[in-house]
Amino acid sequence: MTNINAIFGLTLVALLAQAHFTFVRLAHNGEWQAPTQFVRNKTEPFEERSTPNTNNNERLYNFPTFIPDYPESVRCGRDNMAHAADTEVLHVKAGDTIEVAHTRNSPSYWTDNQWYNCPNGRGSCDPNDPDWTMDFNHPGPLLAHLSKVPDGIDVGEYDGSGEWVKIYSLGFDMNEDGSIHWLAYNYQQLPARFIFNIPEQTPAGEYLLRLDLIWPGLWEPPTYVSDTPQIYASCAQILVESNATGSPPEGIEIPAGLNTSTPGMRTSLSMYRGESMDDGYIYPGGLLWTGEELVEDKPIL
Repeated sequence: MTNINAIFGLTLVALLAQAHFTFVRLAHNGEWQAPTQFVRNKTEPFEERSTPNTNNNERLYNFPTFIPDYPESVRCGRDNMAHAADTEVLHVKAGDTIEVAHTRNSPSYWTDNQWYNCPNGRGSCDPNDPDWTMDFNHPGPLLAHLSKVPDGIDVGEYDGSGEWVKIYSLGFDMNEDGSIHWLAYNYQQLPARFIFNIPEQTPAGEYLLRLDLIWPGLWEPPTYVSDTPQIYASCAQILVESNATGSPPEGIEIPAGLNTSTPGMRTSLSMYRGESMDDGYIYPGGLLWTGEELVEDKPIL
């Protein structure tokens, strides 16, 4: 019986380790960097402050954060500041291409074959089946934001309490029958790739690059199914070389700009299931900066 309990316990831990996901790796202009080399790591386990309707406050590596958690957790992942000084800074040029890879495994379960020689040049794959890319287990939009480091401090000291401007979103396609197809989720099959450019007009300087997938809070009138969006944020530390000066355009503050009353942070149960789009739906995270202007970030229909 003891052996059976031990096996069950190990199996449960393994399942919990793969229950969610975390962004941990960048490719710069097509070249993958080492996991967590430029992305702030997280602490596991970590005790969050009391958060209603989230079962418990002890979070594992890949677990989501919630709006009432510590602000630093919502911005860049739990206890990220404890790892910031040890995180390297990626030097990029304005206009360069970034790709992001995620994992559903805690670091104690990482193996080389989940990072290297993955299919189609991807940055992560299932260690138990290297021919299969690691999936996302929740639907929702993928977002990328930039926050310029204030003068007088280094990026490793910056807690992200300034403004964040959105530079990319990856949401869904509309099907001919009016249903929607969440591209990253893809019914837990091969996800769309998370690839974007640092806008060419980005002013020179150090930045936090925030990477996130938001599983929205759900409602089905007249009652809420779940009013607690799940936030899967990580932050990379970058230095942008550019001829542009000054600051990026006005953005949002986090977590204030990602509360349940802001656009896109809640959807109907029907939209979550992919059956139809809610009227007037806008991707969360504020206006989208194209490099030329700020625009409302609506799905392309």
